[in-house]
Amino acid sequence: MFASFSYLSNDSTVRLLKGGLPTPVKLTPVAWRKRFIPKSESRTDPNDQVMTQELVAVLSEREIAQFITSQRLGSPRLVVGQNLAVALVQEFDAALRTPGHKEHIWSINWRVETNPGKTDDYVGYEAWGLFTRVNGALKPFHLAARESSSSGENSDYFYLLATGDLDGDGIDEMVVREMIFEAEEDYVQLWAWERGIPVAVSKIPGPRRN
Repeated sequence: MFASFSYLSNDSTVRLLKGGLPTPVKLTPVAWRKRFIPKSESRTDPNDQVMTQELVAVLSEREIAQFITSQRLGSPRLVVGQNLAVALVQEFDAALRTPGHKEHIWSINWRVETNPGKTDDYVGYEAWGLFTRVNGALKPFHLAARESSSSGENSDYFYLLATGDLDGDGIDEMVVREMIFEAEEDYVQLWAWERGIPVAVSKIPGPRRN
């Protein structure tokens, strides 16, 4: 599922239509992401947090392991509890699966790798999932993943900026910031939720990085 926009969303032709007179569209901002790193890693950002056991347990669940294997990304050398390099977490409320019904959702980007920087001894993948609580535990309802590079090339992370129902169908669209490894500028994307997956509707250049 490597679309021209990203591996996280599908590229498709989608028209957002809304009948009747135009009405103001209210977008709800999404809180900035939290970055979790292993306790053994140096904290390059004072806001970094130490990886929690709950987060490790969530990303080690059998359902996720089976998905990673189905994408041919699994390896006996990769153990989430030992090789989880980073996790970026955001929480927000949105109606994605049922029109008009907002759920509390966790968006998690994470990377699992061995020996970063050593091309001849490297195995790794990066993944993204949307989660809700089911019987008290975080469970994914959408997953995407791809192989990662030891140099970090072609890596990108997506930060949700805002959500809102732009076409009046009861399902929220998502405004997303795409940050690409060592790029000079970021991109802002508009995602629609179609048939259980995010679909990229548009993509525009964002502000240049300092």
